[in-house]
Amino acid sequence: MVTSKKTEVFDYLVIGSKEYLDRDKKYPYPDLLRHAMNALALEMEKSRPFPKTMNGFWKLLEEPVKDWCPSHFIPEEFDGDFGLMDEGSLSEEANDYLAEVLLEKGGLPEYASASVKQLAIDNSKITKILKKLRNISNEIAPEIAQQEYLSVRSFLIKNPYTTPSQIRKTLMRTKHISLEEIGELYEECQDNQTYWYCDRCGVLTEKHGKLKGIKPRLCGNHHKDQSFVHQVEWETGLLRIKDGIHQRVCFPGIPELNLYSALAELKEKHSNCLPQVKLYPGLDRYDLQLRFSDGAVWAIDIKDVRDPYKLAKKIEPLYGEGSLRYNESFYVISDRCMANYPDYLEILRKESKQLTNATHLVSEKSFKIRVNDKIAELQKGGTV
Repeated sequence: MVTSKKTEVFDYLVIGSKEYLDRDKKYPYPDLLRHAMNALALEMEKSRPFPKTMNGFWKLLEEPVKDWCPSHFIPEEFDGDFGLMDEGSLSEEANDYLAEVLLEKGGLPEYASASVKQLAIDNSKITKILKKLRNISNEIAPEIAQQEYLSVRSFLIKNPYTTPSQIRKTLMRTKHISLEEIGELYEECQDNQTYWYCDRCGVLTEKHGKLKGIKPRLCGNHHKDQSFVHQVEWETGLLRIKDGIHQRVCFPGIPELNLYSALAELKEKHSNCLPQVKLYPGLDRYDLQLRFSDGAVWAIDIKDVRDPYKLAKKIEPLYGEGSLRYNESFYVISDRCMANYPDYLEILRKESKQLTNATHLVSEKSFKIRVNDKIAELQKGGTV
């Protein structure tokens, strides 16, 4: 478990808040939440009064963490400029911390509730599918494994809501990933509820008449009359993608598929210059591979992380062995990230200690321009 004694109070607070929000019965409070509240009450007496009511406590959690939480409780992976709550739900930052630190790296305390432990199990299922296909690729049939991965991942991104019959119809030819394994990535919908989704960010939740996506700071305008917001038509057996799979696969996958579609259109128009656009090559070693008529190969990884400082800690040179070799490599930052943080690329370049200048950092918009420029040059008979 990655949790240290120093930050376990913070971890208990995040997990306990999640447990409290997810259940209908509010009393007694979850054990981890009570533990965290008691520890905070003792420490906060030294700086500011601890709230006397639960409503006051939830309002406190909406404030920037650095303003009320003792600094020695705050883990380095969490930006103290943000709160843990946002309009009655876990904040985007708290959800990221739960998914990327506590769930993905095995940091759940022993006393976490069964529902939160189930989140960790669900989060690991897509990893197990990828591991299985990579083993098959290495040992038996790389092309079959690649096609099955492409089919499964694309299906999950395109279908935040589905049915068992749609899963069977679309994925019945997969030999190594069972339909049951795909079904386990979804949960049943109730017929007395209304469900919504956004073309730009996937599943939406409704609270107090307002729709909210998983990353409201990147995609926050979800009025019901927007053309990209849709009500889901109910049918028997309706399924919804599980939260962990939505956060890990669907949300970042939407800009990946959008860029792939735009480049595939260019390939159709200019196949003499751009004969191949490959999605998730090498079972997702990176997102896209472009092959041009002059033999040049570009490797592209699309990033949709709102905070450039956070992304800078994670990125490194793209894998480039065997069929994944490339002449140039790119990290392409989604347009919605660029709109949210105008100096994103400057910060990312400065803070990305593991990258050299050989890796291009570009916006989605400027990358499309580069591809078009490359095609134009090839049409003139030159090289770029």
